[in-house]
Amino acid sequence: MFTIESLIDRIGAVSHFKGLPRTALKDIVISGQVLHYSPDQVIFREQEPCSGLYVLFKGEVHLYKFGPQGQETIVGIIEPVIMFNEVSVLDGGPNPVSALAHQGVIVWQVGYERFQMLMERYPPVGHSLLRVLARRNRLLLAHCADLTFRSVLGRTAKILLDLSENGQKTIDRREYSNQVLAARAATVPEPISRSIQSLRQSGVIACSRSWIRVNHPVRLAELAQIEPDHFR
Repeated sequence: MFTIESLIDRIGAVSHFKGLPRTALKDIVISGQVLHYSPDQVIFREQEPCSGLYVLFKGEVHLYKFGPQGQETIVGIIEPVIMFNEVSVLDGGPNPVSALAHQGVIVWQVGYERFQMLMERYPPVGHSLLRVLARRNRLLLAHCADLTFRSVLGRTAKILLDLSENGQKTIDRREYSNQVLAARAATVPEPISRSIQSLRQSGVIACSRSWIRVNHPVRLAELAQIEPDHFR
């Protein structure tokens, strides 16, 4: 159970709200509500009317885009404490992505109309969201570059490097199934399965049904077309 004071502390930890006086943070907190979601529960869906702005306090949220034939692409995986669905509260348009609670999730949420009032009352909040838009644009360009210039094998290698923290951590396949990896790589599970098999046969990774371990991060970085010097 969150108290008003604890919510103020948590909201104040979000970069967009840092620097605001505590009275302003209290005003922001009481303008929204705390919501709980179970694992695999949909928080909001792409193209539905604006669901408002969210701040993730607990758990992990996956942000998805869906293709014309129902293909899923994970465009973001977020952990606390972070704001999401900012774009739709800026322009009042539909949700640009779908959000799914990957684990049990606790969020603070405020609707579009109330957030517009908060931005008018506290201009620094609106100004900070301009940086969000710039960052989103950079991430979009990086994602387009991945799809354009990297093969599925290269994208798989890049994802495994990221999930393993450059080979320092074993990847839990129960959490990151081929379907989840495929969504992150903007493909379908079969090419991911072939890529993992190829990496295993070459000795770059070792794996079982429940885990993946990176044996040679430098080689994996080369396949991902990432400069491997910092592994040496």
